[in-house]
Amino acid sequence: MNKYGLVLAGGGAKGAYQLGAWNALREMGVSFNAVAGTSIGSINGAFIAADMYNEAIEFWKSAEINNGVNITEELKDPDNLFSLKNFSSLFKEVLKNKGIDASPTKELLLRFIDEEKVRRSDVKFGMVTFHLSEFTPLHLFTKDIPQGELVDYLLASAKVPLASKIGPEGERFLDGGVYDNAPIEMLRNNGYNKLIVIDISNISGLGHRLDLSCVEMIYIRPYDIEELGAAFDFSDVMFEKRVKMGYLDTKKAFGYLSGRRYYFDKDVFRKMAEKYGAEACLQLEEIAHELEMEKLIVYDENTFIRNLKLLSEEYKREQELRQVAEEEKENTIVNRIKKKYSELRTSKGFSEGIALLDSIII
Repeated sequence: MNKYGLVLAGGGAKGAYQLGAWNALREMGVSFNAVAGTSIGSINGAFIAADMYNEAIEFWKSAEINNGVNITEELKDPDNLFSLKNFSSLFKEVLKNKGIDASPTKELLLRFIDEEKVRRSDVKFGMVTFHLSEFTPLHLFTKDIPQGELVDYLLASAKVPLASKIGPEGERFLDGGVYDNAPIEMLRNNGYNKLIVIDISNISGLGHRLDLSCVEMIYIRPYDIEELGAAFDFSDVMFEKRVKMGYLDTKKAFGYLSGRRYYFDKDVFRKMAEKYGAEACLQLEEIAHELEMEKLIVYDENTFIRNLKLLSEEYKREQELRQVAEEEKENTIVNRIKKKYSELRTSKGFSEGIALLDSIII
C-alpha cells in the first residue's frame, strides 16, 4: 500500500481517539512517510514516528491529572482538570505559584518517549508551537530541534494557558493549536500530497489553511465531535470510549465499515440500504441515537433492528406511564381544589364573601 503523510490535530485528552485510529491503521498495513502534529497530536506523532505503540498505550494509561501536574489544593474533580468544580483550587494555585506546575508531565514523557528512535526513524516528524516572545508560530521538524530537547518542544507544542515549568529553558511558548491545530499545510509545503488527517477538535487555529487542490486526503473524525467529551477529562471510561471510537471511525474512513452514527459491516449496510432505502437507514440511526442505543459495536441487521424495537417499545411504555402519572397528578390536584372549595363554601368568611359579590352591581 502507498505511504501517506499523517496529520494529528490537538485536543487534549481526546487524543486517545488517535491511538484507536493508529491501531486500525496498523491492522490495515497503512504506513507513513511523515507525521505532523499539534499539541497532543505532536506527542502522539512522536510515538507513531518511532513506531512505539506499546509505549504510547502505557503513557496514556499513566496520563492522569495527578501524574501530570503538581497541585497543592485538592481537586474536587480529579479526572477533569479544568472542570468548574476545580476552579477555586486552580485559582489559588495560579495566585500562589504563578501558574500550574506541569513539570511531572515532562518526567512522564521522558519515561516513555525514546528521542533517538524518533530521530533515527525513516518517518519524518514535525510539530507546531507558538513562540510568545517573538509572537510567531513555529513549524519544527526534528532537525530543527536541539539534541536532547525533543520532549521540551513536545511540551511547548502542548502548552495550555496557565501551565508552567515546561518547554525549552528560558523560552515562552503557547499551545500550537492557537495557530494551526491540524498542520495539513506543514506537510503539503514539504511535498506530501497524500494525507490522512485525524481530527479531534472544533478548533482550527488562526493560521490554519485547508487547501484541497491536488491532494488526496482521508479525513478521520467522529460524526459528532461532542461525543469525545471534554479536552481535560482523563477518566478511564472516556479513554476506552475514545480509543474504540477512533478504531471504528478509521475502519469506516477506509471503507471497511459503513453507517453515519453507527457501525455496520459495509455489505450489511449495503443490503439494508437496498432493503429499506438509504434515507430510511439514516433515519433509523437517528432514532437509535435519540433512544441512546449503544454505538461502539459493529451491528448486523437483526441485532440493530431488534435492539431498536426493544428500545422503542420501552420508550412507549415510559411515555404511557408518564401520561398516566400526569393524569393521576392532575386528578389529584382537581380533587384537592374541589375539596378546598367545599370547605370554603361551608366557612363563614366564604359565605360572606359570596354575599358581598352578589351585592356589587357593575
